[in-house]
Amino acid sequence: MNGQVKGTHDVFISYSTKNKNVADAVVSDFEQNGIKCWYAPRDILPGEEWVTAITTALENSRALVLIFTDESNNSRQVMNEIAMAFNAGLTIVPFKLTNEQMSSELEYYLTRVHWLDAVSKPLKKNIAILREYIEVILSAQGPAPSGREAVQSVNGRGSAYKGPRSKKVLKDHLITVFVFVIILIIGIIWIISSIIRDGGVFAEEMRPPVTETAEKAETVGPFEDEQSEGKDPDSLYYNTGKDKELEGDYASALSYYQEGIEHGSICSYMGMGDLYYDGHGVPMDEEKALEYYLMAGGFSEGNGDPLFNRDPVGVDDRQFLNRIGLIYFYNEEYEKAIYFFTLNADENKDINSIGNAALSYDKLGDTENAVIWYEKAIEAGHRDAENYKKRVSELQ
Repeated sequence: MNGQVKGTHDVFISYSTKNKNVADAVVSDFEQNGIKCWYAPRDILPGEEWVTAITTALENSRALVLIFTDESNNSRQVMNEIAMAFNAGLTIVPFKLTNEQMSSELEYYLTRVHWLDAVSKPLKKNIAILREYIEVILSAQGPAPSGREAVQSVNGRGSAYKGPRSKKVLKDHLITVFVFVIILIIGIIWIISSIIRDGGVFAEEMRPPVTETAEKAETVGPFEDEQSEGKDPDSLYYNTGKDKELEGDYASALSYYQEGIEHGSICSYMGMGDLYYDGHGVPMDEEKALEYYLMAGGFSEGNGDPLFNRDPVGVDDRQFLNRIGLIYFYNEEYEKAIYFFTLNADENKDINSIGNAALSYDKLGDTENAVIWYEKAIEAGHRDAENYKKRVSELQ
């Protein structure tokens, strides 16, 4: 970890690049008052991989401040940082600058965390209140973090956190919450692993650090041409590549997938898409991921209806179909997103795609179909069913 120890930085600042002016103001105030901050891109060293830098910074910080705005609420990078901070046991302090309802994905991680409301009053004054609150949290922690602590809101009033008595009350509260979290930790781990497995607009996966280069190895492994003749290339290359990927050996996985494509393995296109989507051994690149995913599924853009032509020999896999939809969704190409979400819902009964189809119709302004798909998601037992019920009431 570059020789750093946990606690090298006091606070990790999570924000959307569209709100860099706010992040700059927070960091300036904090550091002028002795609170060491880490935030991108300032603290990423030349040549250092972005994902690795962020992961290391989170591991070496004592708390995370989320600058919550309309933009960060819809930022995948911010969501990944919150997920990693949550699982690393960092104290998360949301600094609320908008009245927009937080996304269901953020709500999952922050449902028991109270927010510091900074919508009203001058920004400078609210930053000062935030800083005073962070000082209390760092003081209560002592020299190092003590686990996942729920943060209490100051509701815009900094005076309640000045003085020894307030620090003692907060410390006692944090200890109580820590004990409660220990009881819940097994259930939380199970839920997180389920979300990571299923994917979805409200269940994006944490992206592990890039640890290998994207260079193709000269040889794939044990498969010589005479040994592989007559064997299923998917079994030879894709399955082995996926095993390597799960082991964290991304360079070998990349080589197996590339060799598999040369030998006619359709699934290896999907494997390549996974590497680029997750940033495993290659730079994270959704455009390349989409290109490989479409080839894996045998999809080519049509001229109208249907939006895509489909080769029947293509792969049919619920996770990668959902991921294609997600890429189009985040690029605001909602009609294309709907095509893949509804396809996956119809063919594979994928519950995440059912909810994602509803969200896509909603974004598109198609209220009638949005309600239909929200109700399908509710009936299927989607984890965001309660939010969907509220949304249906608003639309009807």
